[in-house]
Amino acid sequence: MNFEQTVFERLLFPLNKEVYGQIQNVLDLTGESQKNFNMQIRYNHPDLNIEKLQFSADFIISLDYIKNQNCYPNRNYLILTFNQKDEINVFRVPFDFIAGNKKVDILKDDSNCVYSWTFHIDKSSVISPNNNDANASENIDEYLYIGLTKKTWQNRYSSHCDSIKHSLYRPLYKALNGEYGKICKKELFIEYAGLTLEEANNIEEREINERSLQKLFPYGLNKSPGGLAAKVYFAKKNAS
Repeated sequence: MNFEQTVFERLLFPLNKEVYGQIQNVLDLTGESQKNFNMQIRYNHPDLNIEKLQFSADFIISLDYIKNQNCYPNRNYLILTFNQKDEINVFRVPFDFIAGNKKVDILKDDSNCVYSWTFHIDKSSVISPNNNDANASENIDEYLYIGLTKKTWQNRYSSHCDSIKHSLYRPLYKALNGEYGKICKKELFIEYAGLTLEEANNIEEREINERSLQKLFPYGLNKSPGGLAAKVYFAKKNAS
């Protein structure tokens, strides 16, 4: 199993070269016959961000052996974790993307991925009593957003951060701004990759409708349907 650095960086962000070397070393040691593990990369520094990761070599790699494959059948994951002050950031990407046979599709300029982004809220944090948003509830400590992008996650995350300033009506940006409570952990999961835009639109629309559409799920952070249905939604909204 060969780790593909270019694919990892196409999906997420660059890491230190030493990390890449250690990932390949561990894969070489496990051998092709060992399939029931997830690889954990944990950074020790107490305050990192995505931009700083490529300069950090203070990390630990470990393997978590999976006793029950029913949760994620026939899939192994690289799970990267770092702290940004008091917030934990977790990234999960399947090995069949970064060490499999999807390299050509993922590296295409017009390749798309569909991701889920889960926000864990500190139960002790207080939600403003003036917040009348349907999502704001003391009974919800986990929120879910599903999105589509052809950008790297580093660039997509930057776009999300820029949008907070002028799109605070959207549930996602309310969550990022702390309006539903203090975020203690964010988890990004690259669920599908190497997709055409048509494939990505279909998958995003299905996943949002089944998992995270705000009007259907109180913990959902997707204001509008996904895929091509989102264009219809916004066209009607703008026309009204």
